[in-house]
Amino acid sequence: MQVTDYAFFPTRVVTIQFPDTGPLDAELCDLLERRPELDDRSNLHPDALNLLRLADTVPAIEQLRSMFITGAKHWLETEGIAGPDGIDLLLFSNRMGRGEATIAHNHNTDLIGIYYAQTADSNRQPIQPADDEDYFEAGDGVLVLHDPRFNANLTSVCHRDHIKVFPRPGLMLIFPAYVWHSVTPHRGEFHRLSFAMNFTLRWPAGAEEQHSLK
Repeated sequence: MQVTDYAFFPTRVVTIQFPDTGPLDAELCDLLERRPELDDRSNLHPDALNLLRLADTVPAIEQLRSMFITGAKHWLETEGIAGPDGIDLLLFSNRMGRGEATIAHNHNTDLIGIYYAQTADSNRQPIQPADDEDYFEAGDGVLVLHDPRFNANLTSVCHRDHIKVFPRPGLMLIFPAYVWHSVTPHRGEFHRLSFAMNFTLRWPAGAEEQHSLK
């Protein structure tokens, strides 16, 4: 398992490339092919269909849940955040056909995790800094993370107002939910398949009062 830590904008982004995910990815793709109604990407309230409800009967979903929890723990440890009582999880899929894209958006939660099961082939490194890539070059199903700072693209001291992620199967990203992100059009004839996890942190009772006394 290869774990890489980045701090953009500055915003903590953690990528994890899991090894030997072929069987898992194939099972996830087959699940969505057989049950396309499980794709909830167009629903602005994905809690209407939390795929974790299938974890007891679909081993691939349970395995994916465990992988996402591993990713969240890495992000929290790297950011130096300790003390949550637990994490509420919400899993949903994004199954894109040819020509489909995802507009810029963020999530109403604390952290976001994204896992890729089927993507376009790419020989690029997963993370491509803005200095090396034209913003308007769409690519094929590329994830774009937008600088969350207001008018950051107008600053003359920093040219990195976005980050491009070139997905590959087995790749996971964890980043704060306030980061706006979008996906460029998918060009393949197959379905591009990713899964998103919303992480909502639960804190001990009285944590806010304790923090205010420090």
